[in-house]
Amino acid sequence: MSSDTPSRDRVYQVSSNRESASHKLRYVEGSAPDTDECRLCVGSLPQANKSDPLVTVQIATSEDIARIAFFEKQLYDKDAYSSLFFYQALRQWPKGFLTIKSDEKVAGYSLVVPLDGGRATLMSLLIGKSFQGQGLGQVLLEQAIESATADQWHELELSVSPDNAPAIKLYKRAGFQSVNTVKDYLGPGEDRLIMRRTL
Repeated sequence: MSSDTPSRDRVYQVSSNRESASHKLRYVEGSAPDTDECRLCVGSLPQANKSDPLVTVQIATSEDIARIAFFEKQLYDKDAYSSLFFYQALRQWPKGFLTIKSDEKVAGYSLVVPLDGGRATLMSLLIGKSFQGQGLGQVLLEQAIESATADQWHELELSVSPDNAPAIKLYKRAGFQSVNTVKDYLGPGEDRLIMRRTL
């Protein structure tokens, strides 16, 4: 490849429907922008190939819960949130409970819940094993931040295992900063790094 050939990168086309709280994204191959412009905002991208997966982010529904609970059990076993918890979350924090789907299949979820003083916490963000490594975690995180901003929270907080380097890197890229490490945050031996970002 010559130095004159623009680099190609995976970017997203996004359409947003605020009334239905739904965001549709499609993987497309296109020239990387010359500036630091947000790739979600880049226009005039080529049409996606038919084989590219359609990715959507939207508010969760009760029909999504069985698959979400399956992913939880798959990744966290006995520490997984139960279906009952997710049904309760759907009733208590419906706008903060998002799912991400790939070709209409639930691939993961995020849950933002209120704290005090105009703050909220990203209680959970999970991508199912079979959908990992496709950049879906970043897409879902960006949409969770956008949703929290639209809900007029001033600050978003999260906790993550200090040993989970990939997750910490993802959160830092999204503007989160490390605040402190809390010993036994989730029980004996379950320390957590607290991270925050302003909205």
